[in-house]
Amino acid sequence: MTTHTISFEATATAPKASLFKRIGLAAYRLLEQMTESAYRQNQGRLRYNFYI
Repeated sequence: MTTHTISFEATATAPKASLFKRIGLAAYRLLEQMTESAYRQNQGRLRYNFYI
């Protein structure tokens, strides 16, 4: 097992911004998949009730 040291000379905010961006993108993709799944499950009802 190798150990890695983190250099504190680099900007500390860059990795955090990248992490937040990745978390945000993952959350958006999950929400999009859930929305698409819910739409497919209720597609007939939506078309009948709301004429979509």
